[in-house]
Amino acid sequence: MTAPTLHAPAHDGLRLSPAWQDLPNPYARVTRCDLAASADAEVSVSDLPTVEVELPAGEWTAHWFTSDWGDEFTPQQQVVAGPLRLGITTGRSSKGQHPWLCLVAADGSATVVSPAWSGNWRIDVDPTPAGGLLVRAGISPWKFTRTVRPGKDFRAATVYVATASTRADASAGLAAAFSGWVAPRSPEVPLTWNHWWPYEDQEIDADSFLANVAAGRELGYELAVLDAGWFGGADAASEWWKIRGDWEDENTVRFPGGTAALADATRAGGLAFGIWCEVEALGDDALAASRRPGIVARRDDDPDFQGPKEGDQGWIGYVCLGSPDGRAHVLGALDELVTRTGARWLKVDFNLDPGPGCSRTDHGHDAGDGLYAHYLGLYEVLDVLRGRHPELIVEDCSSGGLRLDLGLLAHVHCGFLSDPDWTEFQLQLLWGVSQQFPAASIFHFSESQWRGFHPRQHLDPKTVSAADFDASLRAVMLHRFALSLRLVELPPALRDRVRGHAAVYREHVVPALRAHGVVRPLTAQPLRDGRGERWPAFQLSAGDHHVVMAVALDGAEASAVVHPLGLRPEADYRVRLLGPGAADTDLGTTAGSGAELAAGGITLRRDSGATSWLLALQEQPS
Repeated sequence: MTAPTLHAPAHDGLRLSPAWQDLPNPYARVTRCDLAASADAEVSVSDLPTVEVELPAGEWTAHWFTSDWGDEFTPQQQVVAGPLRLGITTGRSSKGQHPWLCLVAADGSATVVSPAWSGNWRIDVDPTPAGGLLVRAGISPWKFTRTVRPGKDFRAATVYVATASTRADASAGLAAAFSGWVAPRSPEVPLTWNHWWPYEDQEIDADSFLANVAAGRELGYELAVLDAGWFGGADAASEWWKIRGDWEDENTVRFPGGTAALADATRAGGLAFGIWCEVEALGDDALAASRRPGIVARRDDDPDFQGPKEGDQGWIGYVCLGSPDGRAHVLGALDELVTRTGARWLKVDFNLDPGPGCSRTDHGHDAGDGLYAHYLGLYEVLDVLRGRHPELIVEDCSSGGLRLDLGLLAHVHCGFLSDPDWTEFQLQLLWGVSQQFPAASIFHFSESQWRGFHPRQHLDPKTVSAADFDASLRAVMLHRFALSLRLVELPPALRDRVRGHAAVYREHVVPALRAHGVVRPLTAQPLRDGRGERWPAFQLSAGDHHVVMAVALDGAEASAVVHPLGLRPEADYRVRLLGPGAADTDLGTTAGSGAELAAGGITLRRDSGATSWLLALQEQPS
């Protein structure tokens, strides 16, 4: 195995204190790298990576993922023959590229480098004179300056480095180490419904929400989330986008009793209640900005910056959490919302690009480190909120999956993958995110029923085939998920399907999520628009607990052979189908030793007309 060497960076005038911690896990050597900097006199810091990773001589191939709205986890690769620069300047960690790089040597061994930072990050790769590579990772120096002085230190972003004999093991090791040593644990993994895509903010009201609550209870679901559309003026046509920030105002036309009454009615209907809030954002018409001007993020000293608000160049559109007043405002709004509604799930959204961030100097930060201070403030607010409400599950969302990183996921329970969610694309996303996140940190909707138009989102509960509906559910079955369908429109046959899959999820998947399970791709990556692997398969593993999911996408062959990972070679295993929709004739392999199943694989056939399968690999007593 080609192993890296880790070095601390150097910077004139600073005392640097690196802290490297190995995080034990079953798959790889994973090191958490942290760096603190202090000084006896004032020193300006801009370009200071957290760690330098030196790789030995040889041919190296770089793998990474680009990202944009509805196009997250798009794979890229190249042989490293010269300098390679990865990073973002949008102010959101995965708007542009995901903060993850895998370097694979000629012998197949791999090193993964992942900055755990929600703002602008960088990974620089340069060839060394000895024929190897030097990787520098951390916060991006673009429009960033931190003044270090006595009493004011600098804490660099955490960077994780994982090394193993294969890319699959290095990625699984990163996910497993993060789950076991860093990620917050939630007391529950509820079966969840979210109102957004079939109703958005234009058609949702108390009656429609509660009708779906009743349907969800009958289907075995446990929690209902009220997404955007609940706040603002008493106006049936109120648009949530422009008034984000005025969280104390509730739309009493849509919800006559307010969110507290709706939450009470949801619990009376048998489901727990969850709610959405884009608490960092300030819409163009939000009164919060004029009522509390001291919390507003601005960038008035940068002639190259153009904010999103017409006629106001320095307006960025968010609450600066580098400001004590901003932190108090956001924490107070979230605490009051959760307390008022008794929410058990909080969806925290963020639908804007802060770019280089706030440059005000009356917030407690300097002109050059406002975005840095904002994200440290966000992490602090989330930790305090979870401490006050230990029963609360917190979800990260950002225009779908545009702020997905191990920095934010250390302070919330799960991250939302993308706004679009048709089954083929969901599998592309799962393949990518499983390289970084453990299963319990992954959250997405099954294929949704869209009120608006999207060229790939066509699911209609009245016309969808049973096979396609099964595939939409199985595609999200190895991690946290929610339905975003008009449950009241599901025909009886599909209601039975939902109940059947829910029972399988509780029995076979939830225990693995609670036990630090990781999702391991067993095939190449499927890609949207008919590209990539056409019969993708994935394995959820937690210790000796293994569940395999496979989907035959358009263009798939009539059969496939799936090779599981991580089985004990000498142990005997039984292979059996789980859930509705597939027949025993589809399963060509029903038993074998771990060595036999790994080498010979498990044969799946499309004899029954099914297009998706969920398999339990159960170790048999000696």
